[in-house]
Amino acid sequence: MSLNLLLRINSASCLILGLVMLLKTNAVNLLIGTEKTMLMHSIGIILVVNGVLLLVASLRQQIKPHEILFFVMGGYGWTVLTVALISADAVIIDPLGIRMTFVIAMYTAAIAALQFRHYKLLKGRS
Repeated sequence: MSLNLLLRINSASCLILGLVMLLKTNAVNLLIGTEKTMLMHSIGIILVVNGVLLLVASLRQQIKPHEILFFVMGGYGWTVLTVALISADAVIIDPLGIRMTFVIAMYTAAIAALQFRHYKLLKGRS
């Protein structure tokens, strides 16, 4: 899979999830079993911004390795944070919400791993 396509897929994921968190906050809160509206809005904004950055990067002919590393670190960071929130049993507490956020975290880690492979290839050429 090309790096540009991978970044666009990641962008679409971030934009969709971010917009859901911003526009359907009550549904997200109900799904995860908590009332953290400000947290959901903050995360939604971060995801939308990240999605736009991913889209902009994906439109370039030459993507810089440090950009890819930024997105890789963000993906792995999201995964670790999600597992921490599930483990803390404070924010994500509904069983269905736990399963859904875990699946999203694993998807995010997989995307980050694929992006890291491209990063290593680009660094090898530099």
